[in-house]
Amino acid sequence: MEVPTPDENEIVDIIKKTAAEDSSLNIPDDAIREITLALKGLTENEIAYVLQRACKNKESNKDEILDEIFSEKKNVVKKSGFLEFSPPRWKIESIGGLDNLKQWLFKRQHMFTREAVEAGVPVPKGLLMMGISGCGKSLAVKTISSLWNIPMFRLDMNLVFSGMYGSPEEAFHRALKTIESVAPAVLWIDEIENALGLDDSGQRIASHIFSSFLTWMQEKPPLIFIAATANKIQALPAEVLRKGRFDEVFFCDLPSKEERADILKIHLLRNNANPDEFDFKMLQIMTEGWNGAEIEQAIISARTEAFYENRPFNQRDLETVMSRIVPLSDTMEQQIKAIRSWAFSRATPASKYGKSAAKR
Repeated sequence: MEVPTPDENEIVDIIKKTAAEDSSLNIPDDAIREITLALKGLTENEIAYVLQRACKNKESNKDEILDEIFSEKKNVVKKSGFLEFSPPRWKIESIGGLDNLKQWLFKRQHMFTREAVEAGVPVPKGLLMMGISGCGKSLAVKTISSLWNIPMFRLDMNLVFSGMYGSPEEAFHRALKTIESVAPAVLWIDEIENALGLDDSGQRIASHIFSSFLTWMQEKPPLIFIAATANKIQALPAEVLRKGRFDEVFFCDLPSKEERADILKIHLLRNNANPDEFDFKMLQIMTEGWNGAEIEQAIISARTEAFYENRPFNQRDLETVMSRIVPLSDTMEQQIKAIRSWAFSRATPASKYGKSAAKR
């Protein structure tokens, strides 16, 4: 017999009981709804404990209380071994370009709530981001947690298949049950083609896990959002890509010159440089065909070399570093052309500059 953790009504009763027993607790009335949702998945003892810890400080605001609750959830999920809590550190403003994807996330920011479920509004199920390595897929996934203000957990399928936690099927089932207990939450599956046991041709190496995951995607509770990324997009079978599994399938291409300017500015500011001191037109030309990760690494390398000489880095440092870097689009030109060709009619461009880039 499986004994479930307290539901929302029971959590509200526990909050009221705990507050009545200890008048020193600071539990804002206008935050009870969000606190209740955040406490889902914890046992009665864990709820009472985290309330005592988070609400003792009279000056604590709602965000600080929620941070404490998420911290406790992190510890609960960590016990499972194969789920990793991803803290909400990344803001959506830290992404350069990908405007279509950003707009999609903004529009659904207030739809992923219990009120939306009760009102019968279709709640977002998930999204799949495929594309060229280094173009911001994983970073975009990480921003969902802070934008929607819900915890995110990454499922480590390498540990599921390792046998450390029993058979892969049993461990995978426990992982899905654990994520259900802490809903609302985002489940992040990185490189889904490998995570589901698919080889390069899309053949199912672990067919039991693949089929059970597809079934779970259809039957899962509404307040679990699946965010998946894929690099070997040609390995994904039709069952995963069809409408209904994911709300949208986005393709992240190499950034356009306008997006490269955004990425340059973001990383220059992050590395304490003044963007006005740099020639963006020249940098846009030098980074033609580069992905975001390569631009970031060039700026980091330029700053490192200037720091060694005990001075701020400048345009010349950056140009020197960029001249030594061979971008992925040159070393893997044929593979990138194949990826673009495959995605052209199968996915929505994450960039507002459309599918013209995919024709290059």
